Amino acid sequence: MYAHKALALAILVGSAVAKQCTNMTVPVDISARNGVFDIAIPQTNLDATTFTQNVTRQGQNFSDVALSGYATTSGTYNISAQFCVPSASNVTNPTVQVLTHGVGFDKTYWDISYNNFNYSYVDVTTDTYKYCTLSYDRLGIGNSSHGEPLNEIQAFLEVAALAELTTMLRNGTFPGINQTFSKVTHVGHSFGSAQTYALVSLYPTISDGIVLTGFSTNSSFSGYFFAGGAFVQANLNQPFRFGNASTSTIETVLDMYSLTDLVAGAGISAGLDYPNGYLTNTDATNNQYQFFFPGYFDPMLLLYSEVTKQPVTVGELLTQGGLAMANAYAGPVLVITGSNDLPFCGGDCLATGNASLPSIPAAVAMNFPNVPSNNFEAYIQPNTGHGINLHYNATGAYDVINNFLNAKV
Repeated sequence: MYAHKALALAILVGSAVAKQCTNMTVPVDISARNGVFDIAIPQTNLDATTFTQNVTRQGQNFSDVALSGYATTSGTYNISAQFCVPSASNVTNPTVQVLTHGVGFDKTYWDISYNNFNYSYVDVTTDTYKYCTLSYDRLGIGNSSHGEPLNEIQAFLEVAALAELTTMLRNGTFPGINQTFSKVTHVGHSFGSAQTYALVSLYPTISDGIVLTGFSTNSSFSGYFFAGGAFVQANLNQPFRFGNASTSTIETVLDMYSLTDLVAGAGISAGLDYPNGYLTNTDATNNQYQFFFPGYFDPMLLLYSEVTKQPVTVGELLTQGGLAMANAYAGPVLVITGSNDLPFCGGDCLATGNASLPSIPAAVAMNFPNVPSNNFEAYIQPNTGHGINLHYNATGAYDVINNFLNAKV
């Protein structure tokens, strides 16, 4: 665990687009009831494969098998965040959207620099819909604090960090942001949606509206995602990024393979020094299987996604199922999932086997008994895989999300 009190601020002012953004590192004091798992941290790629085999074995909940008890984990952690505002706005009481990325990504999932930011959710949300946004690297990922990958960096500690960031925005104590937000909404993707779901379950009044992208409450197909990723040790898969290489070394490698222009503006960090137990998918073929729907994405964006991908801890993989609790939240809920989402729909979100259920994500409504029917919507984004923001029609999904929040919040 890296525990630091120092606050570092760096200003990045709309280099390629009109939005105004501030990059910052924010310390959070958090605590959570973590699981204690009595297994060895995978040390090799073969160990990582064994872990995947255990997690995906039918008839076995490996999280329960490995769990030996619970313990409180607490400390001061650094969260790397980007706060953005519209270039021009006449809104006197702005709403902020808190954006939580999923497995395989960092905060740049919401502000993809590829092709002059044409896939940027933040661009559309700030300058078209006049919202403020806060995107951040989840705890353990990217430029946020890393930590022990089994019993420290787990789902509920990350939810605690999300709750603390939200509280700071509401009470005006968020470092570097001279604004108190009376309305805070939350948008997640995949594991980030699961954390958003858990956030409002633990704190039912903390959000004025939630959007769960790449999500359903059906876990039947999660094994496809695990197995399809062919997870290996991140520090062996991309040693220049995930090992202890210098920035100059990774720049040399990017130049060698003519990738510098492709990832310009992506904010790739070198020498992140992830220990064993931080896993990633093997290569671009696995990346496609997990996140993309063939025929409906730019192949160069797949390469971009592979070059900029981020790992996941074994502790996160073991605790993500624990987030699907009964939910007392009563505010607006939008579930938006790609028609061909792999982990939550098995590749076909309309194949419900139930004539009265229009889509697999529509069943999420049953988990929100306090949400009126007119405040819940399940939308299926056509011709799209799990990574909604990575497809040709991504901006159509962005309009659906922001129009929903405009109408309901």
